[in-house]
Amino acid sequence: MKTILFTTVLAALAAAGPAWASDPTTADCLSATEGSLTLRNQHKLRDARAQLLICSAATCPADIRSECVRRVAEVNAAMPTIVFEVKDAAGNDLTGVRVDMDGNVLAEHLEGTALSIDPGEHAFTFTHAADPAVRKVFVIREGEKDRRERVVVGPAAVATVPAPAPVLVTPAPVVPPPAPPSAWTGRRIGGLVLAAAGVVGVGVGAGYGLAAMSRHDDAQKACPRTTCTDQHGVDLWSSAHTAGTISTVAFIAGGVALAGGAVLWFTGKPETTAPRLSLGPGTVALRGAW
Repeated sequence: MKTILFTTVLAALAAAGPAWASDPTTADCLSATEGSLTLRNQHKLRDARAQLLICSAATCPADIRSECVRRVAEVNAAMPTIVFEVKDAAGNDLTGVRVDMDGNVLAEHLEGTALSIDPGEHAFTFTHAADPAVRKVFVIREGEKDRRERVVVGPAAVATVPAPAPVLVTPAPVVPPPAPPSAWTGRRIGGLVLAAAGVVGVGVGAGYGLAAMSRHDDAQKACPRTTCTDQHGVDLWSSAHTAGTISTVAFIAGGVALAGGAVLWFTGKPETTAPRLSLGPGTVALRGAW
């Protein structure tokens, strides 16, 4: 177990490079030990590991060195790592990408390996050649290993949108407006004819009535009706009676015709729909209401 821990420490030292110009003294080892504890509590795992690597040196006291070696393994297990996949808009891998974290250089160029970082929220900036820099914010969790994040750098590909196909619009069939209701129904026409006959009858009755009055006056002048023995006088009275009879009949007939015509006119409703008889492609409207 100790061999594995020392191997881990030696590998970390080799990766970190020489941190001191000379071997650390006992005071340096004690200071590094205390500093690593403070940094660990602040979740600054990278700085805490750097301090632990100092107190893991061979010149440090054996007990301090053993404790620091053990804690290096713990910090390595807690330290999250992340792998960035940087591509262009077409999905091709990009090389020569520099990554800054929180304003400091994290990697001069990506090599596809995992990067060790402190847990917490960090702002990453990806810079490639003349492309606009891309900024991403990630929340890194303690103990999270080999987290993969894909980042697209460069102008987005312009999607070609095909022109919409022409839409053929079929015009709606033209429907003629319905014909307005007709007031001249069969019943109303019959009523007008009957009323006209009634007017004629009343006119005839009025004419014969006037004639009967005139003839009555002539007959009265010729001789009284009860004592008239002259044939001319008798004829005058007979003519006056006939004209009066005709006038009465004409008045009665005209009045009845007028009344019937009025009834037919007011009871004949305007025609709103006309029955249609279909004859092939066309139609024939039959109008009338009785």
